[in-house]
Amino acid sequence: MAVRRVVLLARPGAGKSTQGRLLAGQFGVAYVATGALLRDEVASGSSLGGHIASVLAHGDLVADEVVVAILARKLEQAVATGGYVLDGFPRDLAQAAAFEEHFPSAVQPQVAVLLDVPADVCRQRLLDRSALEGRSDDTPETIDRRLALFDADLMPVIERYEHRGILVRVDAEADRGVVTARILEGLAAC
Repeated sequence: MAVRRVVLLARPGAGKSTQGRLLAGQFGVAYVATGALLRDEVASGSSLGGHIASVLAHGDLVADEVVVAILARKLEQAVATGGYVLDGFPRDLAQAAAFEEHFPSAVQPQVAVLLDVPADVCRQRLLDRSALEGRSDDTPETIDRRLALFDADLMPVIERYEHRGILVRVDAEADRGVVTARILEGLAAC
């Protein structure tokens, strides 16, 4: 099977964005980052963008139905032009269920790639990124909270995809080129 629809799952700091862009380029498909889609909607000045900006300003999560609506347009376009590598969705079981319920089978992922990196390594990567880039959202407290959310919210999604037989686990603690090669090897076995 030629894999054209991939979901990336990983702890914060595991390299989803880096690998997502590399894989999308390798396959000639769209790289779709949910966070970027939300930021683009805010920047558009639309009424939906204003609502999203207000939610984010209060530190809340954007409602699943809003994320699904924005994502549906983008993924349908991506599939029409070849496929996608998706980063940032689903984040929990409710979003995984919404993906299955609200998207046609031709848009749903063929495979979910888990970039497996230990929490302590991710924590250090995020702290290093914060020091290098001056990112205010990468404080030790927020990093620990995001890593805890991964364990609580995303582990059940990983189990769901594993049960469906579409999960590919990749040891992603190596250099980016090695990780990309491991992902491609795992996808070739699908």
